[in-house]
Amino acid sequence: MKKLIPMVVLTFASMALIAEEDLIAKLDSDNDGRISIEEAAQDASLSAMFTELDTNKDGYLSPSELGN
Repeated sequence: MKKLIPMVVLTFASMALIAEEDLIAKLDSDNDGRISIEEAAQDASLSAMFTELDTNKDGYLSPSELGN
């Protein structure tokens, strides 16, 4: 059981990372590794949360901002 809990946590963390990478791959049309507000417009829910997620207010969502 003690080994199972860390494995489950690691599995969920890996799934979140894969989902983040999939979102960037799907929306990052200029392949710069981040999502601009124009690119985010392709996804209504991401577009609605863009300002909140863009913590450094540079107009782009980085992988670290999407991971939070």
